[in-house]
Amino acid sequence: MEEREKLVREKILEEEFIDRMHLSGVKMKVLEMLTKEKMFDPADIEIDPEFRLTLGDSEFVASIDFIVNCHSVSFMVMRCATAIESWERYIVSFARVIKDYQIPYAVVTDGDKARIIDVLKGTLAGESINRIFNKEEVLEKIKDFKKVPCPSNRLEREKRIVYAFEGIKCPTQEDPGD
Repeated sequence: MEEREKLVREKILEEEFIDRMHLSGVKMKVLEMLTKEKMFDPADIEIDPEFRLTLGDSEFVASIDFIVNCHSVSFMVMRCATAIESWERYIVSFARVIKDYQIPYAVVTDGDKARIIDVLKGTLAGESINRIFNKEEVLEKIKDFKKVPCPSNRLEREKRIVYAFEGIKCPTQEDPGD
């Protein structure tokens, strides 16, 4: 029985490793697309930023794959995931609570498909990676941009969603006793 549990544990670790390697490739593909096709400067893109959020009496760290900034405005948050629909709610909540204003667009992509969400309207703005905004489009959109904070009656609920997803994405660590 112990041998079987060990084999199952090893298989899970192997699959998690493969998933992490795949996501690393997706992140590289997305970063290349943002800089070469969408014409963002590397300085416009925050990679793997982490943020401290307070929820009740506790603090936790939340992170995202990319934040695209223009003229000191965080315009778009991006998460690379293999099951993009599963992470859609997380990315919207993240965009609502991570700054003192709601980041207007949230994107979940697997490197081929994408879900682009207008955070302020709560609507789907596009379903193709090709529909991700380029720098020129972002500069045009932020001309009239007004920083809108998350409504106070929704703030804690959105933070709880981020907190729950952060728990899901924690990497499995091998027990040192193994």
